[in-house]
Formats: sequence, C-alpha cells, structure tokens
Amino acid sequence: MPVKTPEEAKEFVKTWMVDRKVFKRDTLSETVHFQYEGTCVTGVNFSIQHPKDMVRVVGITVKMLIDPNHIKIIDKSGPRKREKFYRNLSDRLIFVPPAFQLGPTLEHPEWLFFVKEISYDELTEGRLMDAVDQLSRTVIFVSSIFIDKFGEPTGE
Repeated sequence: MPVKTPEEAKEFVKTWMVDRKVFKRDTLSETVHFQYEGTCVTGVNFSIQHPKDMVRVVGITVKMLIDPNHIKIIDKSGPRKREKFYRNLSDRLIFVPPAFQLGPTLEHPEWLFFVKEISYDELTEGRLMDAVDQLSRTVIFVSSIFIDKFGEPTGE
C-alpha cells in the first residue's frame, strides 16, 4: 500500500529501521517531519528524513568526514594539485548512484554529503534497503580512494 502522508512515511520508515535493527535514535528538528539516525551492518551511519520543504519524498543521507590528516596532506600539495584531486574525485563519483556534495566549501572541503531520495510512490522496504546499500558502498568506495592516495586515517 503506497504511503500518502508524512505521518505514514514516518511510521513506515521507523518500522523498517527497527525491524532491520539499524535504528539508533529519533532526531527532532523544526525543519523536518521526521529524522531518524541509523547504522547499517557495514558500520556506516546514515539518516532518513523528510524535510518539510520537500513534498512526498524522503531522503537517505550520509555525511562522510574527511580525515584531518588527509586534509592537511591535500592542502600542502598546493592549489593546483588539490583542485585536480577533487575534480578527479568528482569525476569518479558521477558514476555512483547517490548524489553528492563537497562541503562546507569546494575549495577546502571537510566532508562529503551523499543523498538518495525516494518518492512516496516508490517507498518500499526494498527501495530503502537499496538506498542504504548504495550509500554504504559509496562511503566504502570513497574511503578506499582516500586511503589509497593518503594512507590510513589518523582520526586526529
């Protein structure tokens, strides 16, 4: 049965997260109908939310922090090499399903934000599983790019 209201979407998503044992907490905010945080089996933290300014759609998101040591290495390489690295990274990410954004600025990113949107007419358990799986795989893929180029993260 298709979801038609934010309340139905909220109930459907939370039930799915609890049943899959990925639910961590409900995060209240005035800008969303609901927002739940979870951790998938690969250990990637994600959020599922329905922003109030979006109609009949939920977003599944991951914010991947760039290791501070990796940022230092990239910054020390100079503006041209830094720009080339992020341009090449962006070119590679064109081929992954989630949309992405570097932030807080394109010149000196500290994180990557990934999102998959699911409209109400497609909101199913299978689509939620696929979205979380695609986001998790993308984080693993991007992490491997950084590790291959700059070494293991230090977590400093």
